[in-house]
Amino acid sequence: MLNKIDKTSLSAYYQVSLLALAASVIYSAPYLRQLFKTSMLNAFSLTEMQLGNLSTIYAISSILCYLPGGWLADKVPPRILVIIALFASAATYAWYATIPSYFELLIIHALWGVIGVGVLWAAMFKHIRFLVGGKEQGRMFGSFEGARGLFEAILLTIATFAFTLFATRQLGMINVILIYTVFATVLGILMVFSKGVEDDIGTQTTDKIRFADFIIILKEPSIWLLCIILTAVYHIFWATIEFPSFAETGGFAMPLAVATALGATKLWMRPFGGVLAGIIGDRITNVKLMVWLFAAGIICCLFLATMETTPALAWTLWVFIIPFGLIAYGMRGIFWALLYACPVPARALGTAIGFISIMGYSSDGYIPQVSAWLQTNYPTGTAYQLFFAYVATVAAVGLAAALVLAKMPQTEPAE
Repeated sequence: MLNKIDKTSLSAYYQVSLLALAASVIYSAPYLRQLFKTSMLNAFSLTEMQLGNLSTIYAISSILCYLPGGWLADKVPPRILVIIALFASAATYAWYATIPSYFELLIIHALWGVIGVGVLWAAMFKHIRFLVGGKEQGRMFGSFEGARGLFEAILLTIATFAFTLFATRQLGMINVILIYTVFATVLGILMVFSKGVEDDIGTQTTDKIRFADFIIILKEPSIWLLCIILTAVYHIFWATIEFPSFAETGGFAMPLAVATALGATKLWMRPFGGVLAGIIGDRITNVKLMVWLFAAGIICCLFLATMETTPALAWTLWVFIIPFGLIAYGMRGIFWALLYACPVPARALGTAIGFISIMGYSSDGYIPQVSAWLQTNYPTGTAYQLFFAYVATVAAVGLAAALVLAKMPQTEPAE
């Protein structure tokens, strides 16, 4: 019996690792700005507003694909969708590496939304959701977030090193993108011959989705609370994206290479944050941990919004980035574990994930616009601090939603 449990557990973590590796390659490209923002502006000859528009078109494309992607996740085995997403991503990365025009960049970012969300997103989380029982949901999702973060950190560290080898920012960016092209292609080939990601959920989702299931999703209060919580979590994540450029241009006089290294350090907090949050969440309940993480995230954002921005205090950012990164990635790591106790039929789980994602990740469309507007209308340092104050305000709303969710009776998921 023990051997059977061990084999089941090992198989689950192996499958999670494969999904995390694929996700790290597919979802990194739209967020290269977290390390290379100023270099992207230079290499692609973009303005702050145009860069914000690229993030917005990616978000709009993603939003339009969440529900179709949820439906697809209820119909097609995850392994097939992973393979399609990897090869499609490799093709767009190859195009991206040619330093295309602004119009072409808009098309590429729209395609990333279709690939990452329409093809892969809901299938990936639905698959993980069914790998283990309720007592290990936090650990499983935390391990996924941690492994994904580890792989992303390795990729971005390699990319950052490659970037420094070239004389111009444009050549550096081309080679960064080529690294992702190669990784996506090689991983896609490996997945074709791999049987690691099985359709374990197929026997649990054979019933057809009914219209009544959509009504159940829309009428369930916990689903709407998850939408609010995800929106707030993603705002804190965006605060970490803007952090390196804040260090470089916000008044600290931090050189580009040092600011990039600061951003890379933040990324290395992701594997630790996800795994630690998963372990702690399974012990004290994931929703209680989310409450505490929100409180800590609000304190971090208020610190950034009010701190003195002078070169003499640049060293404090190196101390700050460790807890800030652990908090942000811990929140992302356990979020989808909160879904376990929502009374949603298993046959409609992909659709529920799609709906929550639409509501929560729609913030991806307007957060960069808020940042760009502030950068356009205020001095750089002030703009960043106003942005962090805005994030703290949204996080307070997320904290309130998490507190309400924590007081709701926890039930076993509907079948």
